[in-house]
Amino acid sequence: MRAVICHAFGPPEALVVEERPMPEPAPGQVRVKVEAAGVDFADMLMVAGRYQVKPPTPFIPGSEFCGVIDALGEGVAGWSVGDRVLSAAVDGGFFAEYACLPAERVFAWPAGLAAGVAAGFLLGHGTAWFGLIARGGLKSGETVLVTGAGGGVGIAAIEVAKRAGARVIAAAGAPDKIALARRHGADEVIDYRNESLRDRVKALTEGRGFDILFDTVGGDMFDEALRAGGAYARLLVVGFASGRIPEVPTNRLLLKNMSAVGVGFGAMVATSPGETREVVEALAAMHAKTPFESAAAHELSLDQAGEALARLARREVVGKLIVRP
Repeated sequence: MRAVICHAFGPPEALVVEERPMPEPAPGQVRVKVEAAGVDFADMLMVAGRYQVKPPTPFIPGSEFCGVIDALGEGVAGWSVGDRVLSAAVDGGFFAEYACLPAERVFAWPAGLAAGVAAGFLLGHGTAWFGLIARGGLKSGETVLVTGAGGGVGIAAIEVAKRAGARVIAAAGAPDKIALARRHGADEVIDYRNESLRDRVKALTEGRGFDILFDTVGGDMFDEALRAGGAYARLLVVGFASGRIPEVPTNRLLLKNMSAVGVGFGAMVATSPGETREVVEALAAMHAKTPFESAAAHELSLDQAGEALARLARREVVGKLIVRP
């Protein structure tokens, strides 16, 4: 099979595509023919050697995918050859034509979900649902501020929040990203490069501030957003695309009874498949009622995986990048 190989930590342009032996499923595993793989910020960090998980080199990057089961290992029950599934793994392995993984770590591909959505569904929409609903306790009628709203996870957060009855304010830094956020349901948008995030949020909420912050950016964006939070606001810490991990001034939490909440869904996928399955089922129910739409920026080949990660590092991506073997 063909696979993208990282021989040494470094720039994504150093990735190569090689022929590798066809993997065979061990007992308790399934082998999946990969239909599409999502391109994530974590993949870029992993290839650079800056992610919290550092797999031994050489390794195959790619942290989430969708595909079709084509072989079963000994003892596997509940799955059949031909089942459409999706999954994710914190140590990668999915920028390839085939992948083997434990049967309990694959999840049913929701009916009617396009491959362009399914490839990034588990970590994108899963993180959004886990953060907003499970960790943030989102209630219908509340106001959600989404930063990094033009990226794959940001778009997923907009979609999940709207389906949960929220009012969504989307913050992004370019006209095309703002337009994409609007197309996916954002009620209000903020161009944070040309507007004060704090002032616009305050104006849009008549001075009350947001109820939930869904922050994928960190850095200065988090600092500014913190000042726009309302009483009892929940600050969902999802990622640090800016490169700087912010520090939370706890006096602000105290003054407004705010809560800072970590959202580590990727780790939960790796350690709690039962809980992960519940999240996927909740999202499938949302999709059945109001279908999730693709936010795929481009669909690239395995040979273009390095280019995809480089574009992500340069913050040139609008929506979600997909690799198709």
